[in-house]
Amino acid sequence: MDNTFFPRFSTVTSSGYTTIKISLLAGLFMALAACTNTKPLEASQVALQQCLGTQEAQGKQEAEHQTQLLGSLAQLQQQLAEQQKILEAKPQIVEVPVTKIVCPNVAPPAPKLPPQESPVMDKLVVGLREQVLLTGLNILVPTRINTNVANSVLDARNIQMFERNGEEWVRFTVYNPETKEPHVLERKRLRFQNVTSATNAAGERRPVVEMRFTIGKLTQKGEFILADRSTSEFPLLIGRNLLRDVMLVDVSGNNLAPVQRLDESTKAQQQ
Repeated sequence: MDNTFFPRFSTVTSSGYTTIKISLLAGLFMALAACTNTKPLEASQVALQQCLGTQEAQGKQEAEHQTQLLGSLAQLQQQLAEQQKILEAKPQIVEVPVTKIVCPNVAPPAPKLPPQESPVMDKLVVGLREQVLLTGLNILVPTRINTNVANSVLDARNIQMFERNGEEWVRFTVYNPETKEPHVLERKRLRFQNVTSATNAAGERRPVVEMRFTIGKLTQKGEFILADRSTSEFPLLIGRNLLRDVMLVDVSGNNLAPVQRLDESTKAQQQ
């Protein structure tokens, strides 16, 4: 073989090999670059898919939440509609606020009652001891007021029974406590009253007569038992029969109803 042939072949072969080598290196670099660029893209795709999955899950949760809200709203609307029907069926009560008027602290005037509506105030208030006027005699007699005694008693002496016009009368003597002057009186006997005492438990029949008397502003007729009260401090004893409905007794006082004497014409009419 000619030596000139081999150098040429060697040259050609050497330059072709170099060209092939360069081509292989370029392809290798391109493959490496492609591999290098593929990995970030794959990572981005994975992250994007995860983000989309998260958003889809959140979207489903929000859709479920909205569905629940819509259901609750529908229930509320149904309840409101039922309440509206109930309110329309029942009568409506409207409360009107009332403004409170505050008046000054002024005491109202006391009502004036007519006499017939205030019987207690019309009664005469008397004490345990009073001066009573025997209007027929015009003499003042010390008197004991006693609510424990049923009947009133007048000190009378020389009691005598007699008949007049077919009726029984009583003649008796009353003494003026101040002057000791005797006054003989005659009164029709109303009845007899049995009176008991410490010395006579069985009792004694005493005549009852009617006498006119004045205590305070009150002048009236009353029934009195005639009895000897010479040993008593009070010639006159007023009991419940004269106190009833006309007098009130204040046990803490005395002489609460001073006598108002009448003029001569009035006394003559009452006698």
